[in-house]
Amino acid sequence: MITASLRLTGTLDDGAEVYRSYYLIADFGAHGSGTASIVPMSLGAPMPEGDHLKVKYGGEEAALKAAAEAIKALPENHGLTVKAVINPE
Repeated sequence: MITASLRLTGTLDDGAEVYRSYYLIADFGAHGSGTASIVPMSLGAPMPEGDHLKVKYGGEEAALKAAAEAIKALPENHGLTVKAVINPE
């Protein structure tokens, strides 16, 4: 199993400071296909269409990367600074 914390910070167009946090989980092995789960940790954090993301190959690391890219690509998250922490404590 591999986990990651994804934190986005910045200033919105209206001048408001924003902090968003997501927890990503993948538990299917280092190679092959599987699903990553996306858990929003901040109230009102925008989400992709689903809270799970499937990958066909690349293992858990590829699943976490794909989930992070899906979150960063959301229009509400454009322009925010992103920090990822693999296996946060």
